[in-house]
Amino acid sequence: MAKLGNAFASIGDRVQEHPVATLLLAVLLILMSVGGAAQITSVTGNSAFVAGDPTFEAYSESFDHGSVAVLIRGDVTEPSTIHAIDRFDRRMSETENVYSVTSPADQVRAEYGRIPDSERKIEAVLGSPDYTIVSVTMDTGLSQQEERPIYDRAVDVKQWANFPAGVTVTVTGSAAFSAQMSSVIQQSTSQLLGLAVGLMIVALFFLFRGVRLRLLPIVAVFIGVIYTFGAIGYAGIPNSTLTSAVFPILIGLGIDYSVQFHERYEEELERFPPRTALPIALGGVGPPVLIAMLAAALGFAATWVSTSSPATIWFAQTSILGVMLTYAAGILVLLSLLTIYVRWRYDGKLESKSDTDDEASTEDRLASVGTVGQLLGRSSRVFASHPKTVLVLALVLAGAGFQVSSSLDTMTDTNDFIPQDLPAYVDLQQFQSVTGGGSSASYSMLVTGTDLRDPEVLHWMLRFGDIASGTPLIQSVDSPATLVKQHNGGEIPQTEAGVERVLADVPDDTREQYYNDGRAHITILTVQNMDTAEVLSFLDNAESAIDHSNPPPGVHAEVTGTAAIATPSIVSQIDSRNVTTGLGVLFVLGLLLLYYRDIVKAVAPLVPMMFVLGWQNIYMYELGISVSPLGASLGAMTVGIGAEYTIIVMERYYEEKAREGVSKLDAVQIASARVGKAISVSGMTTVFGFSALILSPFPILSGFGFLTVGVIFLTLLASLATLPPTLVFLDGLAERVHDYRAARSQPT
Repeated sequence: MAKLGNAFASIGDRVQEHPVATLLLAVLLILMSVGGAAQITSVTGNSAFVAGDPTFEAYSESFDHGSVAVLIRGDVTEPSTIHAIDRFDRRMSETENVYSVTSPADQVRAEYGRIPDSERKIEAVLGSPDYTIVSVTMDTGLSQQEERPIYDRAVDVKQWANFPAGVTVTVTGSAAFSAQMSSVIQQSTSQLLGLAVGLMIVALFFLFRGVRLRLLPIVAVFIGVIYTFGAIGYAGIPNSTLTSAVFPILIGLGIDYSVQFHERYEEELERFPPRTALPIALGGVGPPVLIAMLAAALGFAATWVSTSSPATIWFAQTSILGVMLTYAAGILVLLSLLTIYVRWRYDGKLESKSDTDDEASTEDRLASVGTVGQLLGRSSRVFASHPKTVLVLALVLAGAGFQVSSSLDTMTDTNDFIPQDLPAYVDLQQFQSVTGGGSSASYSMLVTGTDLRDPEVLHWMLRFGDIASGTPLIQSVDSPATLVKQHNGGEIPQTEAGVERVLADVPDDTREQYYNDGRAHITILTVQNMDTAEVLSFLDNAESAIDHSNPPPGVHAEVTGTAAIATPSIVSQIDSRNVTTGLGVLFVLGLLLLYYRDIVKAVAPLVPMMFVLGWQNIYMYELGISVSPLGASLGAMTVGIGAEYTIIVMERYYEEKAREGVSKLDAVQIASARVGKAISVSGMTTVFGFSALILSPFPILSGFGFLTVGVIFLTLLASLATLPPTLVFLDGLAERVHDYRAARSQPT
């Protein structure tokens, strides 16, 4: 510990010697970060929750065609409308990465060789529909970034095609949804970032009084956020719905680090001249804040290793990079700017008081902490004077919280994550309402193996279809076997050669929907609008149908696709939230044991966090806050984030206790008075930063904002109310154990 303190003191000495050079380094890092930020991409929808899976990747490569659906309502058979549809069809067919375009104009051209100008002739082919659909199918294996230009092209071509007045044209589908979601995510990220910065400015202005340049921490943390944007761009971490929540969180956490640096520097300036104060301040506060930062990073790391959901992993990775970089920005930016300002305004005007400070009484050391500090110090002394009462009460409340945790609602439907007024979502709902269906009612099954065109395999597909269709939630099954029967008079040929002859007569684009790249594709049609429980039940039914249909040797079948994988992944993540929390506790405990090599100092900071883990369930239950995939990681985050407050108070407690003539209660009171204000300010500013999430257009982020604001309050309360009695109790217990061992070692 002493070596780490000396290392930070050395860093502080370098910063105060070369503040301008340090600032130039910070500016250079900003310029580098801009290049990385330009490389950030976005991933939206179910794809953000689907982990790498060999079956899914094989399915995507062979059969997963993205699509743009164009819903056309009005006088469809009017010649001017069909001409516009024909223009749209032909122009989109020429677009890169478009696999095919299907429209009613194809049927009319097939009948007449051209688009006639007679409505009667068109009606003879199409009838008299009040709507029609143009389907733009994309090549397989396209990323969302490659699909979006096709959607943009469709929107442009819609205008160019010049549909007649009175005809409504709506462009929807997966690419449309992805493009709009990406735009909303980017807009939401910038809005939340701006809102969080604004709230932080208000918080620092009113709460962080009595210090020089009190708004300076927001400058440092904002630069740390810029560094984070650059880092995730270079690391290839995409932006997603969950990732956009990171930046208000980082502002809240980064403010903590900068406020602690700032407050300790101001405190040391009361005793030392500026050139000496910075190394002493950073040597004292740098190690505990570093450990606190690493604890927060490990909390996010627990989320990373305990989930397979890409969106949650990206959230954790971004958070880890962010806390590290905002910590670094606090040193590079805040301390160098503060050094320049203090040296300019105050150097040579302060006299050292260090000769008398160590000998000052408790009353003298509390004289300059202000009203808030005095109140926090006295309150902590009261709590620490009755450790058993306080800890038992906190434990009872935590136990009640753990009891209600199983009664909390969950948020597992990805449709609930997004803004319900998102135009693409509204269009998709409208499309499904008008057409009576949509992609949400179909699931894909990939079949792999050898001789997939063998009659035995086709007969197995029919058996599977019969068994599956007889189970709840499954309406029908469309397979290569049904395709062959349809083109062979309702019979399956007796030989593989016969099957090949039948398939040779099927149009290529149709055949490739069933057979491609040596794989086969089966579509399972389900009931509309299944909830999460029904989706899981359907997947179980499908798996049972596969087993009971007895696939031939060497043939493997599995339900796949984003919808089939995303829901179980989200449910699994929520169900494993206790595992995630447990990992977070173990990671942080391991860090503290490694650093302190003292069981009391490793355990004490975590005791208040154990209380908060229970209390937060009561908070969620009373306010009706559901557990989301993001909220499932909050337990580990709470341990990591809250450890900062408890570590800083504990470090100051032992620092004060080491002074001559200072009792445990005196040390608690001085520590809480001296650093309690800083943690209160940083905690409240963190609340302000996290509260920006409440105003997010994404329900999952808004709910997470409500949750985190309450949890930060609880964490701050636990740090100031339950840590002092914890320290007194555990420290006293350790002393009794030490005295007992010493007595046992004495010769009789």
